[in-house]
Amino acid sequence: MRGQFRFEEDHVYKMPVHFGGEPFFPVRTVYGDMTAIAVSFETEMGELARIIPEDFEITDPAVNVQFANCRDVDWLSGGEYRLIQFSVPVRFCGEDEEIEGEYPLVIWENKACPIIGGREEDGMPKIFADIASERRVGDRWFTLASYECSTFLSLEFNRGRELFGRELDEINRGGKMNYFGWQYIPNLGRGGAALSRPTLYPQEMKAHQGWIGEGAIEWTVYPPEHNLLQAKIVASLAGLPVVKYRGGMMLKGAARLNVGDSRVLSGGGQV
Repeated sequence: MRGQFRFEEDHVYKMPVHFGGEPFFPVRTVYGDMTAIAVSFETEMGELARIIPEDFEITDPAVNVQFANCRDVDWLSGGEYRLIQFSVPVRFCGEDEEIEGEYPLVIWENKACPIIGGREEDGMPKIFADIASERRVGDRWFTLASYECSTFLSLEFNRGRELFGRELDEINRGGKMNYFGWQYIPNLGRGGAALSRPTLYPQEMKAHQGWIGEGAIEWTVYPPEHNLLQAKIVASLAGLPVVKYRGGMMLKGAARLNVGDSRVLSGGGQV
């Protein structure tokens, strides 16, 4: 007997597809309780340019590092996960449109479900790591990322004064962010890509509390056999010169990922 599973044109499927999909609708996922710690550092433009696709123009030689503890996530039935993201301010320079936003170089997350969704469906560069919850001693906050028991990254933040009134309002006025991704699926049995194209993934956050402060990151670069699939990523990021740190910020609030507004960027990519 031949199989009876068929794809429906107006449905969205996740691997493994043959268990069925769901009708498409413009999803807006709400993260009801988020704690974010962000640290930024200036680096050398030429070093950054080597790892940014040619469809994008770097608008500032900065690397923005963000830790987020995402709780009360509606699509996880109120569950939680954590992430550490490295991104660069860029402008998409397509044939048909130009948009400013942030190009994530990598997003480490500690659960499979958000990795699979954001990676395959939206082209976000998500990979796995164990990520500790934010901890503190006084006003010194810190977190760590590891893989197979090898800690490769630490992030520290010395929390300073709290933000109130107009300062918090100003942060929320700039709370909407265009994040860019890159969907890539290799050819089977030969080189090249079956799919290779830039994507847009809009997000927004509203902060209820905020603090400014100073932060820093520290890498531990292990031999490749300690982390085979991520060794090149860690080595490349650890090799970026830190010209100077530009301060940091801690925010508590809620976020929304506008998944239904994700799309392919016009006039870019290869396939």
